[in-house]
Amino acid sequence: GEKSVNAGPASLIVSVTPILTAILASVFLNEKMKLNGWIGGVISFVGIAFLSLSQGDSIQLNSGGLLILLAAISESLFFVFQRPYLKKYGFLPFTIYTIWSGTVFMLIFLPGIYQEIVTAPIEITLSVIYLGVFPTVLPYIALAYITSHASASEATSSLYLTPVTACIIAWIWLGEVPTFVSIIGGGITILGVVIAHLTFNKDDYKQIESEKVW
Repeated sequence: GEKSVNAGPASLIVSVTPILTAILASVFLNEKMKLNGWIGGVISFVGIAFLSLSQGDSIQLNSGGLLILLAAISESLFFVFQRPYLKKYGFLPFTIYTIWSGTVFMLIFLPGIYQEIVTAPIEITLSVIYLGVFPTVLPYIALAYITSHASASEATSSLYLTPVTACIIAWIWLGEVPTFVSIIGGGITILGVVIAHLTFNKDDYKQIESEKVW
């Protein structure tokens, strides 16, 4: 999908994942997100819209955009329906099972892969390893751990920070100075996440206090 959609609009489409997760969790898991969670989610999505479209890109509903939206829906379904299995198997074993299951389906690309690895520059090989470990395996383990201790909607709301973090890394690592609109969008996104999570923490504190009383 990202071959035909620019990075900004693609990031915006993917950012519907937390909202879709909250809706699906309320339908299938009977998880009820507090009002502040919905408000924070909407605010964060507005911030991401500023952040993603700050370069003047526009969203076009082409086949690439639909594929990215399908990926966001699939990811939301994964976050929602993994919760019962996290309780049964534990977050680490379940994440390992899912990664290896995905690897099995990727075996269709096995023929000729050795030759490709041998002929590929070492920088490309290291980049692929990095993408497999740090942006994929470790985040999914972390999200599985959080989801096993909180609701799916609470856990995935942190994904709103992904575009903000990407802009900061690009600024430090690649020297891409963010525009004024990007900074405003990042601030709005962070504000939305804070609003969504502050009350969650208070509710957890009240629950702990009530358990102490009993």
